Amino acid sequence: MISKLEINNYAIIDSLALDFSDNLNIITGETGSGKSILLGALGLILGRRADSKVLLNQDKKCIVEGYFEVTDYGLQDFFKQEDLDYDGQVVIRREINAEGKSRAFINDTPVNLKTLQNLTSQLVDLHEQFENLGINDQRQQIRMFDAFSKTVELRNQYEQGFKQFKKQQSTLLSLEEKQRDALKQRDYLQFQLDELLEFNIDQKSDSNLDERLNELEHAEEITSVLGGLAYGIEESELSTLSQIKELQNQLQNIEAFHPAARELLDRIKQTYLELEDIGYEAKKIAESIDLDPQLAHELRLRVDQLNTLLHKHQVTDVDQLQEIQNDLENQLSDFSNLDDEIEQLKKSLRKAEKDLRSVADELSNVRKEHITTFEKKVTSLLRDLKMEHAAFKVSMIRSTDLLPHGQDEIDFLFAPNKGSDYFQIKKVASGGEMSRLALIIKSLVAGSLHMPTLVFDEIDSGVSGDVAKKMGEILHRLADSHQIISITHSPQVAAKANRHFTVFKQTNGKETKTQVRELDEAARIIEIATMLSSSPPSEAAMTSARELMAG
Repeated sequence: MISKLEINNYAIIDSLALDFSDNLNIITGETGSGKSILLGALGLILGRRADSKVLLNQDKKCIVEGYFEVTDYGLQDFFKQEDLDYDGQVVIRREINAEGKSRAFINDTPVNLKTLQNLTSQLVDLHEQFENLGINDQRQQIRMFDAFSKTVELRNQYEQGFKQFKKQQSTLLSLEEKQRDALKQRDYLQFQLDELLEFNIDQKSDSNLDERLNELEHAEEITSVLGGLAYGIEESELSTLSQIKELQNQLQNIEAFHPAARELLDRIKQTYLELEDIGYEAKKIAESIDLDPQLAHELRLRVDQLNTLLHKHQVTDVDQLQEIQNDLENQLSDFSNLDDEIEQLKKSLRKAEKDLRSVADELSNVRKEHITTFEKKVTSLLRDLKMEHAAFKVSMIRSTDLLPHGQDEIDFLFAPNKGSDYFQIKKVASGGEMSRLALIIKSLVAGSLHMPTLVFDEIDSGVSGDVAKKMGEILHRLADSHQIISITHSPQVAAKANRHFTVFKQTNGKETKTQVRELDEAARIIEIATMLSSSPPSEAAMTSARELMAG
């Protein structure tokens, strides 16, 4: 629960502090005195967004601090998970500077708004956990009813599964769209691959196709030239080797007479050996030349095919063409994997849907069991609040579809008068009836909430007299198990307070500021009497105030 709230430089509040009771805390004051400003400040430490407009003095920061007693609420794991220091008393602080920049702290450790909201959502219900869209909203109604039916944990299980289910559905839609696009490409890619596979790339052989074809197409010329070279070097009557041999013999005759002759002789010998090797190689090459016109024709066709493929795929060599073939094979393999992935996902979705429907069935059964009890309790409290002929009913219709909260569509229906037909609350309930219904449902639901503090902003709007007194009694009973902070205009409700604060404006010179004062018993009598009549209150009003407080 919140034990203390300190507000500095917020709206028309300069500085004030409120020490709350752990039971029923009532806040009263004239219209426009600033009561709702207190809730705005409280909202800051609960994680609401703010800007520099909230600053009273633009030269100073706005600081709001709340002190919470959390020993009994099992929050140790949360603090450990968020790497925060845990203590039985938690101090939450928000600071807003003149630029509108905000900082949040939990026990002096800076945190982001998400962390702040995750903590305070377990501590305070600011009359908006269920009612930010009003009790008319069907999404809120099903949450309220589930809290009463104690199916929140089961519904949370369903909602987690449902979110995962919808995520998988979204993934499936994306994959199926990808598959449709793939089908448009697949035939063309397969055609390209088949063309390359039919060509049957041989990187080693196809890399020198041009050289091989050039050789075959000029085979006769190559054979003639090389054969003539070999013949001229070795086999003709005046072969080159025989002539060099004769020169060698002549040099041998004079080598002893001159050193240069010996050197020339060595060179002639080397030339002889070199020419002999050239003749051998030329003869060998000439004999190896394949004079095959058919093979030349086949190679010409393959070269033409290769050039066509190179041009088609805009590459320059066989290695690049092989890379394209590998890429095509990988793309087509991915398409096949995509089919398998889609089939596996569909299988997973079928199982997830089956599991969700099982949880939804269980949810529906538990909800059905609590409808009658809920209707009777709401109707009984309507009687207590002087709506003797009003009736309340829970409509639950089972949908064939999986919905975010199960398969049930729940709607609260209201009949304000005897014999009236049931309609949605928003269509038939007056403002006072709406207030009573909100408090009744809230009080029934609160018993199922693990929420330390409940804050009500004029929940008794539109009611007065004995009805307001009964509403005060409901709040007082609710305060036995929850800390209640309630802003009210009703003296009957204010009379039930365990701690009573009054909000008022104070003007000094040109400045008007909001102040809050805790009232002792004597001051409470005067405040309640003033609410009953006027200021100053009459003696009759003072007597009535004492009676309300005593009752």
